[in-house]
Amino acid sequence: MTKTEPWAWVVLAASICALFFNTALNFTVGVLHIALLERFPDVDVSTISWLGALFSCMFALAGMIASNVISVFNSRTCVMLSGIVTLVGFTLSRFVTDIKYLFITYSFIAGSGQALCFAGTLVSLSYHFMDKTSMATGIAVGGCGLSSFIFPPFTQFLIDTYGLDGTFLMLGALGFQSSVFGALMRPTKYELRPKAVSCRRRQCTPETEELSTVWQDRFKFFQSVPYWLLLVSSTSFSIALSTVYLFMPEYFKLLGSTSQEAAILLSVAGVTGTISRVLLGVLASSVGVSIIFGGMFGIMGVVTFFLKFMSSLGGKISYTAFLGFYTGACWSLQYTLLVEINGLHNISTAYGVLMFCSGVGYLFGPPVAGTYFPTLFEWSYFICHNRYAY
Repeated sequence: MTKTEPWAWVVLAASICALFFNTALNFTVGVLHIALLERFPDVDVSTISWLGALFSCMFALAGMIASNVISVFNSRTCVMLSGIVTLVGFTLSRFVTDIKYLFITYSFIAGSGQALCFAGTLVSLSYHFMDKTSMATGIAVGGCGLSSFIFPPFTQFLIDTYGLDGTFLMLGALGFQSSVFGALMRPTKYELRPKAVSCRRRQCTPETEELSTVWQDRFKFFQSVPYWLLLVSSTSFSIALSTVYLFMPEYFKLLGSTSQEAAILLSVAGVTGTISRVLLGVLASSVGVSIIFGGMFGIMGVVTFFLKFMSSLGGKISYTAFLGFYTGACWSLQYTLLVEINGLHNISTAYGVLMFCSGVGYLFGPPVAGTYFPTLFEWSYFICHNRYAY
């Protein structure tokens, strides 16, 4: 068993704060969507919806960018860069008057900052907590769950007080705090060692041979069957999660709930999701991450089959509580499972590819599901949840 360094706990605290201030900005997208509709009344609603959709999924789609930054530099540089990118993206968005350019400044640039922060913190934690990765990532990602209650009303307060332009500047400043906390994530010997090896190779091998060897070694994880299965699983549950959380309020309204009631039900999932991130992360350290990862989606799929009989308020609360608890820890456990499959060798590259696949599922899941949701109604929700058990 590898001894945990005292500084690792500082890194864990810094990771919680970095994820809270940066990656958790994802929870502001709903409030910003309404403000953007008011700012651009002549723009088609679907166009503005794509702004929020792209911003939301960039934390996964830009995983390859984050993995390259970690491979070339280290995880600390990646997290510190995330704050700068987020600040630049939101600051530029404040001066944009054409919605077309918001796809660049808001969706792509500011959204990419989330990916840099998310990937950088998880990779750093895996190096500092080699024997307690699931526990550390579960606690760190739990900070994102707390922000699901804080950021939406806080963002609305900023819009009411400073307007959309001022809100963009404030959110950029908040996201920039990840640079401060990222500075505390000092690189470990495992991150510094590959550079020394690379330098020795450069002195004794031809350039073409070295390049071929490096690329083969870097993408060796593609030869692993479990890794491919994890890619398929990640894409599947990303399609399901994005679709479920988008259509769940509308589904409950069709079952007789009011808009306010549907919003309260979503907050229930946030509460249980926060508990899940910490509890299942700690539990996975002793029970086994693969058992918990597969079991929680299987249980959620079974529970969803009984959703039709949960038409009362108590039934809906029970369902959203299950939803939050059995899906809240999926991102942290996914990374822990990747470490078990791949090890720490080229973990940043393997994780970047994994997050990209998740981003593709997260982006295209709702549009595809939306084509059959109005016609299939009840069954569309069940079909989406069946993807969990892939």
